Amino acid sequence: MKVITYRKKKSLISRVVALSFSVLCFVSCDKELKPASVIVVDPVRHYYPVIQGEMMNLSYEIENTSDNPLFIQEMQTTCGCIISRDDLPVVILPHKVGYIHLTFNTIKNTGYVDHFIYCYGNFQDSTCVELEFDTNVVPRADYVHDYEQLWQEQTTGSSSIRDFVDGMPGQKGYYTNPEMSPRTRRKEEVQEVIDEVAP
Repeated sequence: MKVITYRKKKSLISRVVALSFSVLCFVSCDKELKPASVIVVDPVRHYYPVIQGEMMNLSYEIENTSDNPLFIQEMQTTCGCIISRDDLPVVILPHKVGYIHLTFNTIKNTGYVDHFIYCYGNFQDSTCVELEFDTNVVPRADYVHDYEQLWQEQTTGSSSIRDFVDGMPGQKGYYTNPEMSPRTRRKEEVQEVIDEVAP
């Protein structure tokens, strides 16, 4: 009769665990994320001026136009004042629309600000999609108050119908400049190359 000691039993268990883990790794490496084509609605935005200290909420709409799911695994911003409100990875199913929600804290900026958000995932054209927004952050003045600041101080604490219709100062929306969008710039670059090559 053979006696199995505690040390041999522990060694046997660790070998079985290591073997099953390696088999699991090889099986899981079999699947690969396929690229997904997307359309980003208004990737370049110009927001109206905000008063320093306000929180500005941003939502970018991303439409997955492919037959593969889109996994946005990482988001990098050009400023620590921009925080993602979504848990990563953000998953957008095929032929569905999803949103990326961000919060911009204006307390850390003054004047004209231009920020970029880089989303990394299984995008078809590249591994990264670039989102951009800009705004003017108006500092609070200690000595002379601006008209907008006086109006805001006067109406603080009383939500009026005007706030519901016009929106709060940091939530007034944005406008776009189609001539400066990345898609328009790429079309112009391609046209320049075609013009150079054409006789």
